[in-house]
Amino acid sequence: MSRVATYEMSCRNDAALQHFDKALDAFQTYLGNPIEHLERALTEEPDFVMAHLFRAIALALTSERRHLKDARASLEVAESLVARANDREKALLHAVRPLLAGDWDEACRRFDRVLAVYPTDALTLQAAHLLDFLRGDALNLRNRVARVLPRWSASMPGYSFVLGFYAFGLEECNQYPEAEDAGRRAVELDRRDGWAVHAVTHVMEMQGRVAEGIEWLERRQNDWAPRHGPANEFAYHNWWHLALFHLDRGDADRALALLDQEITPGVADVSMGLLDVTSMLWRLRLFGVPVGDRFSALAEKWRAKLGEEAGYYAFNDFHAALTFAAAGDRDALEETRAAMRRAAETDTGTNGPMAAQVGAPLLDALVDYVEERYGPAAERLASVRDIAQRFGGSHAQRDLLTLTLIDAAQRAGDKATARHYLNERLASKPSSGLGWRLLAKAL
Repeated sequence: MSRVATYEMSCRNDAALQHFDKALDAFQTYLGNPIEHLERALTEEPDFVMAHLFRAIALALTSERRHLKDARASLEVAESLVARANDREKALLHAVRPLLAGDWDEACRRFDRVLAVYPTDALTLQAAHLLDFLRGDALNLRNRVARVLPRWSASMPGYSFVLGFYAFGLEECNQYPEAEDAGRRAVELDRRDGWAVHAVTHVMEMQGRVAEGIEWLERRQNDWAPRHGPANEFAYHNWWHLALFHLDRGDADRALALLDQEITPGVADVSMGLLDVTSMLWRLRLFGVPVGDRFSALAEKWRAKLGEEAGYYAFNDFHAALTFAAAGDRDALEETRAAMRRAAETDTGTNGPMAAQVGAPLLDALVDYVEERYGPAAERLASVRDIAQRFGGSHAQRDLLTLTLIDAAQRAGDKATARHYLNERLASKPSSGLGWRLLAKAL
């Protein structure tokens, strides 16, 4: 039996199973690239059904269309090997089909049916958890983990990561004390758990505990951003959170330094990383901080992905559009907007409703904003903000919408609306310096 994977697999090649374990460990810790370990496993055992399924899942969860061709190739091989697959592998194959077809909702339902029978299937749980994040399903970020948690124990490999998933789900459901407790316990069990560190960080972000957040991340920096050994592929996002805390307390220079030294170099051309760079630069722009030619350089990266990726995932498209707007590239902005509209009208998968209900209205608001129609921009943002979880992301990431709404209202001379949303912000983050500075500006 595989040490990490818990359940029996149809593969009996010990060397291949060891590589599979390393892939799953990399998937959980973000230390290194799981695909590399899976390819070693498949070199040892080309007919390793679970390795082909794992590869398809990992590639699909990047939220980028460019990886689908390779993901589908892995699924096709797994399909050809179905006669040798066990019941769990067949059930997982059944869930991967809609995942690669773009029906993330159905994939989650099928993943959950796998978990009902195999509740300690670490790969399936993490795949569904990440899909819940991409779909903005806060309820299942929490409840899906809650449904299997009683079958796990601290003596089982991977338990800390399950606690980390649960912590993030609790946080996104606004259960902050419970989330912090679960996240801290996860980190105590495995200090490499960058996702759990991130879950506790989200609690502190949502409560405006800026000094604590900085101390929490900096004290554990060698764990979630190790300077030796495999790179942590999630570190850029925790650096982003650290920059957010510094920005909150008015230290824009430190936020910019982190952006330049840690975040931007760590994301390469990965969309989930580029959107963190985008959202940080947009915040700095909103607060009047000079950012030089950074938007132009970032626009080149988004533009290189535009032809293949536009219209695939609305959350990514929105951030690409923000970059084009800030860089003054109206052609790329309109191309992204057109792709969003096509997705809203024709995409029969999960992204279609995301684009129709949230993405397209947000891009309309963005065009109003860059064309200095600030009143209509604020109105459009207000109409979408409270349903924006439908296109994915976290509360902290979607806070960008509220900040832009407040800025648009101020620019329109609508101080009442700006104060209205700042009151909400200060109720949940009374110690946030940023909130009080924005309120002073509104007054």
